[in-house]
Amino acid sequence: MSKKKNIILLGATGSIGESSLRLLRKNREKFNLVGVSAHNNAGLLSKIVNEFDVPNVVLSNHKNTKSYYGKNDLNVGHSSLIELAKINCDIVISGIIGMSGLYPAYSAISVGNNLAIANKETLVSAGKIFMEKSLEKKVKILPVDSEHSAIFQCLEKNNISNVDFITLTASGGPFLNMPIENFKNIKPRDAIKHPVWKMGQKISVDSATMFNKALEIIEASVLFNIKSDKIEVTVHPEHIIHGLVHYKDGSIIANLGFPDMITPLSVALNWPTRIDLNLKKLSLNNISNLSFFEPDFKKFPGLKLGWDVLDNPNFSPVVLNASNEIAVDAFLNNKIRFPDIYNIVYETLNVCNPSVPQNIGDIIEIDKIARMNALKLVKRIFYK
Repeated sequence: MSKKKNIILLGATGSIGESSLRLLRKNREKFNLVGVSAHNNAGLLSKIVNEFDVPNVVLSNHKNTKSYYGKNDLNVGHSSLIELAKINCDIVISGIIGMSGLYPAYSAISVGNNLAIANKETLVSAGKIFMEKSLEKKVKILPVDSEHSAIFQCLEKNNISNVDFITLTASGGPFLNMPIENFKNIKPRDAIKHPVWKMGQKISVDSATMFNKALEIIEASVLFNIKSDKIEVTVHPEHIIHGLVHYKDGSIIANLGFPDMITPLSVALNWPTRIDLNLKKLSLNNISNLSFFEPDFKKFPGLKLGWDVLDNPNFSPVVLNASNEIAVDAFLNNKIRFPDIYNIVYETLNVCNPSVPQNIGDIIEIDKIARMNALKLVKRIFYK
């Protein structure tokens, strides 16, 4: 019998954490959960600790420690989160949303832990630094995003020089068919209702604006060392095809499957082998239609910024990511309207022209400045 893989799960109480735990429950003979973290939800963290008897436990927010009732000791604070990621294991799953996942993920690869990454903001902001460190430490960075997992599975390592371009698919979000003149009336409750995926609020809004796909364009460029003009996006509402790799000989390899994060997670945790998840089977005979559209850049101008950031040396991916986080938070708190998300990001990109970051400290500094500028723009809109 093969040895169990030791897993550390960062962001155990979020949507990626939920899918990861589903996978681990189905395969207790293959995986051993040795570490978990949460930010706020001490109650759910306690349940996870007790169910899996997790020895290393972190709650990054000090405020909710009294709600913890897990059987094993609780460590608290961001520094404890970083130390958790450094514990020797087979793979760390990074499911923390936003820039708060940056340091723990970097700490994981810095000590030689493999990384299954669902946190796209980390690779968008610090991709080059992460890829260089992974090469130095000889560790794998395995994508958990369904689209990047699809490309990863379709890429033939020995044939990378023969790749012509790749296609990332997008569901189009909840407002694909809404007239643009109604966008100003969109409320947060509408934007978080994703038609395909069950996700957290921030990423659901990113899907509604299609900023998620802009971030994924940058992430794909980093992960697969591919130029912006070799990355295509197509809107595919059924979201059965997750990604395609086009080869120069005319062959196209596509990855298909029902929308379920458990599959890309399983690919990341088991690569290069695969395991039987006993999921619902996909039959093409039962699919009446697969449709594809060119993205509408007038309705979703945020999508185009993914290519712009890669092509324009004055546009920083760190600034794009930071200003989008601020704008989405402001929208969710009813401070700005839906179209203002793009306006704030675009204006911040034009105001902030930082030099290329050389280390994680540089990225944190650029991130802070971008957030300050974006907050000023939010206040200008909100308080007028």
